[in-house]
Amino acid sequence: MKKILPLASVLVPGGCGDSCCGKPRQGGDNTACPVCGKAGEIVFGNTVRKLLKPGLAAPQDRYLICRTPDCAAVYFHPKGGLFRQEDVTVPVYFKAGAVPVYACYCAGVTKTQVVHAINKTGVTRWAAIIKEITGVVPKCGCEAKNPLGRCCSGNAYAAAMAESSAKPVPVRKSRDPLHGLTLETILTYMLELHGWEGLWRRIPVRCFQYDPGIKSSLVFLRANPWAREKLENWYICEVPKPKKTRG
Repeated sequence: MKKILPLASVLVPGGCGDSCCGKPRQGGDNTACPVCGKAGEIVFGNTVRKLLKPGLAAPQDRYLICRTPDCAAVYFHPKGGLFRQEDVTVPVYFKAGAVPVYACYCAGVTKTQVVHAINKTGVTRWAAIIKEITGVVPKCGCEAKNPLGRCCSGNAYAAAMAESSAKPVPVRKSRDPLHGLTLETILTYMLELHGWEGLWRRIPVRCFQYDPGIKSSLVFLRANPWAREKLENWYICEVPKPKKTRG
């Protein structure tokens, strides 16, 4: 089976701390955008389907999103299928001409509002900024509302900080290899790498052998810490370690 790149967790400045607050490694599977030729970034098919306008089909499990600001393409797939901004129900914040530029799709908060809130309060923590603007911190719906399918806290945070009077707070990097990863992300990655049979041979539990499914397996793993620990330790061994760069 062809090996795929891991869905690495890389926290962005001002992360909200929610389980979705991670992102796929930039470049995805190194497939180039058919319009601009730049490498795309992996986005799950569920996100694409939820954000496309009615009548548009996106049957694949994964797509790639083009991050080039002046490129007309938004989502594309190596086997065919191209969607532009006019095909998506929300403005893609990093594309040229996006109006408004959303900082949080879940709360409907724009970058301009974030800049104003930071200047007013001096607060830089993401949850505090959103609460200052809306009065509450919304339930995370990034997978369905953010075009990238991941935590909104990184959308326009850096740009808003740069335009505001405050300085960003340094973010400490966690040494935990599972930091920011959800159990579903880990299970999905290992499933695509080894299949249900491979999972069962390594961790012989019923949920991997009899009528296996993501939801039922997640229920079992969460209820049985010993099985979850085996899967997580296996994941750590399987994911390629980042190469150390010399300073």
